[in-house]
Amino acid sequence: MKIACNYYLETVQLFDDGIIDVDYFKYPAEMFHMPLMNDLDAFEAFCGKLTAKRPILLHGIYPGPHDLSSPTMQHDFSDEITNSLIGMTQTPGLSFHAAFSKLPDDIPFSKTFGTIIDNAIFVKNKYRDMDFVSIENFDYSRWGDLIRPEIITELINETGCDFLLDISHAYCASRELGMDYHGYLKALPLEKVVEIHINGWIENENGRMCHTKINGEAYKAIGEVLRHCRPKIITVEYGRPNDRIGSGCPVMSPDRVNQDAKKEIVEQITRIKEMVQV
Repeated sequence: MKIACNYYLETVQLFDDGIIDVDYFKYPAEMFHMPLMNDLDAFEAFCGKLTAKRPILLHGIYPGPHDLSSPTMQHDFSDEITNSLIGMTQTPGLSFHAAFSKLPDDIPFSKTFGTIIDNAIFVKNKYRDMDFVSIENFDYSRWGDLIRPEIITELINETGCDFLLDISHAYCASRELGMDYHGYLKALPLEKVVEIHINGWIENENGRMCHTKINGEAYKAIGEVLRHCRPKIITVEYGRPNDRIGSGCPVMSPDRVNQDAKKEIVEQITRIKEMVQV
């Protein structure tokens, strides 16, 4: 299994200093990374410097109208942009969310779901020669039935796409549905997992928040999942741009290094590597 980690200034510093080693930098890691991708020349220059260290694991395809839930996606799809991004990043595969924004209330879910399936098959067929084309599970009820394990399973089976399992998203979805977390995990298409996003979550009186330091329950969950599958990549998808529930977690930014975050990245990469080597 390969190990990836969210790209941040902290991650690159740790890599350059020989403190951590990873196989890929996942990009974008946060919304504040995405404006750079609007200028493909600038993004190409950035990729050239980063891929001199390690390839980039591309998550989503930006910029461009590449929303799997859009009825016009296939018409609007840009081969030029996508092929450029694949070349710049050296990504081994492509991964998507099933939608970019809240699903429309005035369109039956079955119709939107059919659109997602058609578009995912379109992308899967177009990039069948890549190592994978995967779809990630969602977290909160704003995504409607897309958080249901039987819908996720149907989506993966109908499209022939691989499954990108996000451990904390699964936890949040199980809470939203009132399901046992481990029962929810077992109901997902684990045999189709090609990549795992691992990060933690924090709950307090102000709410629930993902993409924090991996907690004990998340480590337990990934150990359970790894008994059912052998993914190509495990990605430490750590790091938040804010602390919206006042938990005291380290906060990442595009231009400042957070020393506490660096310590937590080292701890998590070390632990995941130990789990993979067992």
